[in-house]
Amino acid sequence: MGRLSGAGRARRSLVAVTDPFRPVILGTDLGVYSMARSFHEACGVRSLVVSNSPRGPINDSRILDQVLVGRGATQEQTLEVLDRLPEQHSGSRLLLMVNSEHELGMIRAHRERLARGYVLPYPPNEVLARGQDKAALAAVCQQLGVASPRTVGIALESLATGSAGLEHAAELRLPVVVKMAEAGDYLLRNFPGQRKVYAAQDRAELERILRLLVAQGVTGEVLVQELIPGDDTASRVVTCYRDRAGRITAMASGQVLLGLHSPMLVGNGAAILTEPQPELETQAAAILEALDYRGLANFDFRVDPRNGVAHVLDLNTRIGRSHYYANVAGVNPVRALVADYAEELGYAEDLPREEARAVGLYSYVPWTLLRRYLEPGLLDRVKVARRRRGLVHPLAYAADRHPRRLAYRVAAAANLRRDFRRHYPAPTPTSF
Repeated sequence: MGRLSGAGRARRSLVAVTDPFRPVILGTDLGVYSMARSFHEACGVRSLVVSNSPRGPINDSRILDQVLVGRGATQEQTLEVLDRLPEQHSGSRLLLMVNSEHELGMIRAHRERLARGYVLPYPPNEVLARGQDKAALAAVCQQLGVASPRTVGIALESLATGSAGLEHAAELRLPVVVKMAEAGDYLLRNFPGQRKVYAAQDRAELERILRLLVAQGVTGEVLVQELIPGDDTASRVVTCYRDRAGRITAMASGQVLLGLHSPMLVGNGAAILTEPQPELETQAAAILEALDYRGLANFDFRVDPRNGVAHVLDLNTRIGRSHYYANVAGVNPVRALVADYAEELGYAEDLPREEARAVGLYSYVPWTLLRRYLEPGLLDRVKVARRRRGLVHPLAYAADRHPRRLAYRVAAAANLRRDFRRHYPAPTPTSF
């Protein structure tokens, strides 16, 4: 394996790598490791993980090699490292994978530069932008008759000089949630009181949240959306792949049992029961077709306990942090992606479509913690799934065992217990 000097030094492989293609994945978190695991399970390939610094989920792994850019690296420094990797790994074709809005923005801004050395499994920029456009999603939902919460967009720049836009928010039923329309740059910030998603019980609290964002110099559009009540178990997820011919070639869904609640990770499913949600899968497929979006996609839904209607909350034009639940259901989404780009990747093996038929339990929170948040009827269903197939932790991969990886999972479980005691000690009627 080639070496990089200074920033971008690659850790030495444990074995010689002769893979026909290698995924190059940006990041360090659990979702990044889950992608590397998915590629290894589907195709037996080792991924290259490009990150600023080492981190527990990707450390001491036999299925990936780390390429360290350096702490505090700029986007240009990351791009320079990416520029060098194709030459360093000239024996393999490289597939660039990202899993955050910020990184998707980098691909949109530097697509021509990156395309010189990488297969980019993303639709054209205008299609990618349409898939990320919350107003376009709302319009399509209305056109298709798919329920979605009433939402108002407010330009934070307009609030810096007045209250323009607040009058439209007054039309919404309280309580409401507040989130950035495009969160990529926002999530890189760090200021007191910052949250990925805010909840406002009344107009005064809404104005306080907006004033905080303006005071911190946050710019762009903020979305104010009617809150769909219910605890975490009201949430549903759908993950799918729509290929370049417009066919859905991977689809999985499930019920969220418990989500993360630390301020910057709210909305990420920590435990998911992979019971199929056929109606929501049909709606997701129709939305992707209406947007003419092709590629990996992840949908968030909420089922309103007042009437049982499922509402689309969000469409993410990426695989999502907790996507390994789809593998638990019997569908590995990256298989569909590789099959779609097999010619560009030089991958000759057949990858037939998989169907999500397996009910299982995906969780990276301890069972003793998870069970405390479930009402008796749901807990009984979850126990059945656990007895049949166990609890599947995305970091617990039999082909990638190492004592330090086990130690990391034990430490991470202890940290999760502390986080839940602090941020969400018991279920609430709103998930906040």
